[in-house]
Amino acid sequence: MLIKIQDSNFVKRIENISYDIYQSIFEENSEFNDVLIVDIDEKSIGEIGQFPWRRDVFAKLVNKLENLEASVISFDIFFSEEDKQNPKKILKQFNISNENILDSDQLLSDAINNSNVVLPVLGDVSIFDKMNSSKPKTNLVSRGGDASKFLYNFRNKITSLEEINNSAKGIGNISYLDNQDGVLRSLPILLKIDGDIWPALSLETLRLLHDNKSILVKSSESGIEEIKTRKYKINTDPNSIVYINYKKFDKEKYLSAVDILNDKISKNIVKDKIILIGSSAQGIFDFVKIPSGKVIPGVETHAHAIENIINNDFIVRNLTTDIVENIILLLSLILVLIIPKKINPKLSIVFYISLVFGLILLSLVSYQFNYFVDIFYTILSSALLFLITLYFRYLQENEIAIENEKKQIVLKKEREIAGEVQKKLFPVDFKDNEVLYAKNIPARDVSGDYYDYIQINNNELYFTLADVSGKGVKAGILMANAAAVFRSMARLEKPVSTIAKFINNQVADSSYQGMFITAVIGKLNIESNVVEYINLGHEPIMIFDNNYKFDYLKSTLPPLGIMKMEEDSFFQTSTINIKEKNLMIYTDGVTEGYLENGEELQVKGLEKNLKNHGLFKPQEIIDKLSTLLTNSKKPLRDDITCMVISGKKNE
Repeated sequence: MLIKIQDSNFVKRIENISYDIYQSIFEENSEFNDVLIVDIDEKSIGEIGQFPWRRDVFAKLVNKLENLEASVISFDIFFSEEDKQNPKKILKQFNISNENILDSDQLLSDAINNSNVVLPVLGDVSIFDKMNSSKPKTNLVSRGGDASKFLYNFRNKITSLEEINNSAKGIGNISYLDNQDGVLRSLPILLKIDGDIWPALSLETLRLLHDNKSILVKSSESGIEEIKTRKYKINTDPNSIVYINYKKFDKEKYLSAVDILNDKISKNIVKDKIILIGSSAQGIFDFVKIPSGKVIPGVETHAHAIENIINNDFIVRNLTTDIVENIILLLSLILVLIIPKKINPKLSIVFYISLVFGLILLSLVSYQFNYFVDIFYTILSSALLFLITLYFRYLQENEIAIENEKKQIVLKKEREIAGEVQKKLFPVDFKDNEVLYAKNIPARDVSGDYYDYIQINNNELYFTLADVSGKGVKAGILMANAAAVFRSMARLEKPVSTIAKFINNQVADSSYQGMFITAVIGKLNIESNVVEYINLGHEPIMIFDNNYKFDYLKSTLPPLGIMKMEEDSFFQTSTINIKEKNLMIYTDGVTEGYLENGEELQVKGLEKNLKNHGLFKPQEIIDKLSTLLTNSKKPLRDDITCMVISGKKNE
């Protein structure tokens, strides 16, 4: 209950899960047709040229939309610097004076001045002063107190040039508040930026649509209660945050910018419509992920917000829903604490299932009225308390011994499974131990390290050595997945980069709680001594010759499984010739292992032992290291895994 009241990140993550599920299940078709998006898409960039375009192109776009009788034109694009392609500016740089030359910045300012245009502003967390004194175009009227103290605040702003902003009829903020998982569920209707209060782009657009001069903000000691225009009323949370009710957005509402410029769009399509100008081009990277799991252009979120304001259709999450959630949680916990003690276990299960169904039904009914009441946290909390209550009742009935026996059976099975997984992972010794030799010494029953090599012909072999984060059965299963992919891809003689990609994606799909694998993957040409390799977050690869000159090949890429990748090109390989040299790969269990005197071996100690003992043959190196690191009276800190590949002298 205390965790819920504190509204911790853990609780927010749980609430977001159920919120996203509801948004996905109850996603409706949008019947709202008053908003169109003029899209700077791949087609437009292909015909007009690289983005950003010269300002006279935007001026022409605004004029075309004005001629098509658009009601309001709102930009999701900044003009924050002078046009670098401005012909007048270019001639000025060469000291060429021509009064009749085109001034693209001025053309855009004139076009905006002659139209009903809203430009964007974005909150900036940097401390650098942008020296832009543009002010909001909206008159904010506060009732009930100072609303600004409840608003999220940004010190600086990113916006268009001041002279361009001065030509616009409105300026609206397009800021999003950071979310841990990167999903855009909400946005601020009002935001304090650079000391001023700015309305959201959606609200500012509607203000211009109805030619309103003011926006009313009602607040109390608890925060902001309501935001009103002459036509609309918006209920927000105390910090003026609203939760967007995303609808299925018809792609026919997207108009290519180049089609507008080429007069291919008829007036009856655009007339009296609200126009949002943004981009869906991949190179501009203006995309957001929404609760349903879809990734949409950022400009589309403003279209959804406009629809929600007009239809009064935001999802309500505010102080009232928080109070309801806390009351439901408290009542559920009390019931779960008392009732299972009074009735037999079978009826207790029936009771709890009924409680869960009742909570789900209550939440679903509330959602149909656009009130989101989270019951997922309540279900998890009551489930935990329900199990604890049954468990103590079970102890009171003297069945502790049976429970312990069950636990021992489960643990035994886990150890058996882990042992079988471990045996399958490591290959037999390579036929020529003067070319390649490897060894693994587990610190416990199950190793989190593994190595493998597969010879595909008389002259070539693939090899890998890796370290799985975490220990136990989960690490063993993840290791088995990676090993299976490596073996199958190596037998198909796939490129090293392709093998790395497939292992990475398999680990990303099957890892538990953020587990990952650091690894070295490579291919050796025995005849030419050339090694193609890739180091993915692993310890540096040691290279040394018979004069014991040491070099290290550091990691160039993150560990496997951090995130999925679609292209082989991400996994760029390197090559090295190891003629008359040794290539040594090891896990941190080697360099952090304890010596007999209780000190760590470390990299310098490894170099010293190799040099002092004159070790160069792969098997001699690894056998000596094994002896050094297992003679200590201390238990092994970590698994010891090492592989040495030797480059023979060419005949």
